[in-house]
Amino acid sequence: MANRETNGVSETFPAHFALFILGGLCVGAGLLSLYWSFGWDGGALNSNYAATGFSGLDNISALDASDYSIPLVVVGISCLVYANAIAWRYTGGY
Repeated sequence: MANRETNGVSETFPAHFALFILGGLCVGAGLLSLYWSFGWDGGALNSNYAATGFSGLDNISALDASDYSIPLVVVGISCLVYANAIAWRYTGGY
């Protein structure tokens, strides 16, 4: 990677790479925690037929983990999009 200057900012500016890493970590952590973001408050949905019946889809709701997992995915994707826009500025769209 060439170390050229664009508008007074070096192409190897560390915050640019940190933004890619931060965005990737946020998206990864958010996607991993999405597994625990939706479900049923009463325990294992598939083992409690007396309370839910054979179709427990009506009982699925957002759990406490959705308070941080959905914003993590949104923040991570926005960081990656912004970092990619900066990279396109440096390369001239190539």
